[in-house]
Formats: sequence, structure tokens, C-alpha cells
Amino acid sequence: MKTTIKPYLLSRRKTADGLYPVYIRITQNRSYSLYSTEIYIKKGDWNKRGNYRDRNWIKRNHPSADAWNNKIYQIWRKIEDIISENEGIHRKEIVNKLNDDTGAVKVYDFGMAYADQLKDDGKFNPYKQTRTALAKFKDYAGNLTFEEVTPHKLNEFQKELAKDKQLSDGTIQKGNHPNTIASNMVKLKAVFREAHKQKLMKLNPFDDSAYQQTKEISTNKKALSIEQVEAIEELDLEKGSDLWHVRNYFMFSFWNAGIRFTDLAHLKWENIKDGRLNYEMGKTGSEKDILLTQPAKDILSYYMDEGKSDDDFIFPLLPEQKMTEAGYKKKANSQNVTVNRLLKEIQKLAGIDTNISFHISRHSFARWAKAKGLSLDFIGKALAHKKRATTEQYLDSLSEYDADSEMERLVNSRGKK
Repeated sequence: MKTTIKPYLLSRRKTADGLYPVYIRITQNRSYSLYSTEIYIKKGDWNKRGNYRDRNWIKRNHPSADAWNNKIYQIWRKIEDIISENEGIHRKEIVNKLNDDTGAVKVYDFGMAYADQLKDDGKFNPYKQTRTALAKFKDYAGNLTFEEVTPHKLNEFQKELAKDKQLSDGTIQKGNHPNTIASNMVKLKAVFREAHKQKLMKLNPFDDSAYQQTKEISTNKKALSIEQVEAIEELDLEKGSDLWHVRNYFMFSFWNAGIRFTDLAHLKWENIKDGRLNYEMGKTGSEKDILLTQPAKDILSYYMDEGKSDDDFIFPLLPEQKMTEAGYKKKANSQNVTVNRLLKEIQKLAGIDTNISFHISRHSFARWAKAKGLSLDFIGKALAHKKRATTEQYLDSLSEYDADSEMERLVNSRGKK
């Protein structure tokens, strides 16, 4: 039995103060039942063309548009869950099940809708990370309402994430690293913050002093020496092969102060002007403007084509056909996985023990620049850090390489008067 769901402004029920109720119309066999969303608006605030994808039933200029559109979306998802869990269920029984619900919003249900909004906004990595954090919390605590989550439960959840677990095949799965736990809790906290903003709970347990978030552990960044970078640069790779392209991507990033992979994938020829590379960094929104060195120009020469326009991508990482912003980011993310896998092969060919990923090009540039005695201000500007303290902290995480240099100097000075 086909069931259609449609948010519906009931124009025949005008209240004394000139507002109209919003219902969800559930239709089967040309008959329908209505479920109240408990939302009342003026007729002019209703968008007849509102849809599930855009969540725009209530016009954006209404002060409660985001919260109320999200509420309609959550009810829609709840109806879909009821239908999927109760094959052939009658529309009236769907309404009964909705009415039997206490009305308390569940963390997982709300959080998944919140994650979907992140995806719609083109924030693909936060979308994935939020879904992962929600799945872990649901596995631990079940699908709780917001009011059922206490500071104590959040603390216990973090302890559980840190524990080693024995799997069904007898192998041991290591507990999550403290930094992974901290990242999960940050994503979960964002869900609770949004729910609190929408008045779905009285008190946010993350704001309670009893809640103690796992502290991140400072880790030294891995970086290649200039000799190791040169070993990669000098590899004899077949021109046009996957490894050859990946080496080009890595080296272009290195010679441009460590471009992040997603930014590199999105570079277009319009970003190259007058011998300079100018683009907006996706992570921070900061503009990066850097002189193209000869090694970088040499790499670009491989990809130049008379038929290319300013709007074409420089590197063959993203499809030329039009996609949504979220679609491009999803594709870039999958390409990053492939590139990191191929970098492991390049690592072996170059005889490098350090585990290489694309992001290590950024760390390696910073290590090289520091070893060359370049100023803190220059390095910070090249990395597009907004604060000097950020650069200081960044370079401090590479301090183990300073210790290497001092150790070599100590050994080389042996026996000298």
C-alpha cells in the first residue's frame, strides 16, 4: 500500500490571532489522515513549493524557520521509520503511533537530521564525523531522548570508548585514542547545542560542571626531511601512470606550503594568475596567495592544454561535469583515500620508513622552512595561520626534528677542541 507524506497548511482553521496550523498529511488510497506539528504561522510565511530535500516549507525570513522546518523534517522521518518497521500499516495507525510517542525527541534521530543538514551545506567531513559519533553513542546507550542523557552518562560513554574490546573472532579491538574520543565528543556536543537552541531540552548536560571531556594528547607531527622529499622527486616513474600523477600532486602541495588535498583537488586554472597561486582555503575560508616556484611551474606544465579554460580543474581528480558542492567534496574525499594508498607505494619505492599520507607534505614544508632558518612570520603566512601562536604551536609539534639536528651536531663535534 503506497503512502505519501506531505506537510500541509490547514487554511480552513484560522486562529483568533490570524495564524494557521501546519499538519502532516498522510495519504493512502486517496484518503488521508492529518497529524499536527503544533506549529502555527501566518499564511504568507508558508512556502507551497517547500520540499523534503531543501527543508524550506516555512519561508527563511521567519525567525523560527530553521527550528520549525527541522521539526517538520523530523516528523517526516519518524513516519518513514514507522512505515518501514510496520509493513502495510494503515494511515490511522501511523497517526496513533505518533500520538502515543511521548513527544520527546531522540538524540540519534535529531542528530542524523542535523548531520544531513551539514551534508546539504557542503560540510561533508563534519557530516561523516557526526554520524560516526552518533552511531557510537547509540551503540552504547540506545536511542535515548535528550532529557535522558546526563553528565554521568557522557563520562561513562567516554570510558567505554577507551576500553579494548574482544571481538567475536577472538581478536582484540583496541580502544579509541584519546584524541578520537575528544573529536567524537565535540561532534556530539554540537548536536546537543543545536537541540538546546531549539528548546528540545531544559539543560544541556555538556554544560554541566560534572561533565569531564577527554583531553586531547599533544602528538608530534610526522614530517619528511628534504632528502626524503628529494628521493620522492627523483623517482623514475612512468609518465602518465597513477603513481606519476600522485607524485605530482604531493610535490605541488609541498612547493606551495602544503596545500590540503581537498583544496588541491578543487584548484582551477583561474587560480593561477601572473605567476602566483591564489585560492580560498576550504578549512578556514582564508585566502592564500603564494608565488609559484619553478618546481611548481614544471608540474603545472604537464597539465596545461590549449583547450583548457579558466573554469577547468587543474588536476584530473574531480569530474568536469557539474556536481553539487557536496558531491564534489564527497568525490574529493574518496580520491584522497586512493591517493594516500598510492603514496604508500611511493614511500616504499623511495626507501622511506615514515608512514606517508598527503597531509604530511604540509608538515614537511614547515620542517624544511624552519630548518632553512626562515622567519616565524613567513612560515605562518605560508601556512595561512591567522595567529602567531598557532604557528608556534605547529612548529613546536615538529620539535623532535630539532633534537635530531642538535644530536648530529653533538656527535660531529666529538674530539674537537
